[in-house]
Amino acid sequence: METVVSEEMLESLRSKAKKLERIVVIISLITFPLYGFLFYKAMIDEEGFSALFALKIIIIAAVLSIGTLGFLWFIIVKQAYDKFNLAFKSKYVLQTINEIAGFEKLQYIPKGGFLWDDVKEAAIVACGDKRYYESEDLLFGEYENVSFKISDVITKKMVRRNKKNRVEEIFSGQIMCLYKFDDMKVSNGYLQVFENKFLSDMSGWKAEHKIETENETFNDRFSVYASDEHNAYYILTPHRIEKIISFADAIDGQVSFVFNEEKLFVAVRRESLFDANMDEPVSGQHKKIIEDAKFIQDAKEILVSQ
Repeated sequence: METVVSEEMLESLRSKAKKLERIVVIISLITFPLYGFLFYKAMIDEEGFSALFALKIIIIAAVLSIGTLGFLWFIIVKQAYDKFNLAFKSKYVLQTINEIAGFEKLQYIPKGGFLWDDVKEAAIVACGDKRYYESEDLLFGEYENVSFKISDVITKKMVRRNKKNRVEEIFSGQIMCLYKFDDMKVSNGYLQVFENKFLSDMSGWKAEHKIETENETFNDRFSVYASDEHNAYYILTPHRIEKIISFADAIDGQVSFVFNEEKLFVAVRRESLFDANMDEPVSGQHKKIIEDAKFIQDAKEILVSQ
């Protein structure tokens, strides 16, 4: 039987992580004068006191104190937060979404996600170099008989600037796939809808035909590419176009859509989905889970629109 995590249990984990954070900050502040004193004693005889000497001691002490803060946060606070965040996502988020009518068979895999090959085939964002690809926090299940899976995705590429190689981020956000719906229209090949501010190397490769619809507002905001022109007009009905516009209005981030066969892919450039906030009481985070779940509900409406 699956363990139920109450708000009280989660609040206890959050409070513990927050308390440890305060302790680590206090320890780091205490180390500042301690480091300053130690280096003063070690260097005063050799350098003698001066304004430059005092400034040097302050800088050294500050750097070491910040380093201490980072080290202690990583080995103490991060572990406590990760424990809280895992319980929040794997239990509480699922419990909350399961209470929303229409959601079924939900599962969450912290280290699961889309494969690099999935993203490349979807043509929803530029997939970048496979060796730098990251994907985690996989949530999947069904909403009103439509199967879905959603995951955080980061794509990167190696670039050469000023005679130096460095890794640059292309896309960071969520990718969602909705599929297996018996009565929906099936797209004959790729139909890509990119919000114009989304158009960059982030959008990856584009299908052969550039499409213009009869909706000027839509055309001004989105660029459409299709493998087959007739299929584009078949899929992009006036009702579905309005759904896409409404969805983009509601989302805090850049969006793109790809219809291909029985699937709809949606990409949104924004912060991680369903992340727990250590600075806010758990009771106040319930609303955000509902809002994040609406992202799935609204995308489903785009998929089934006629």
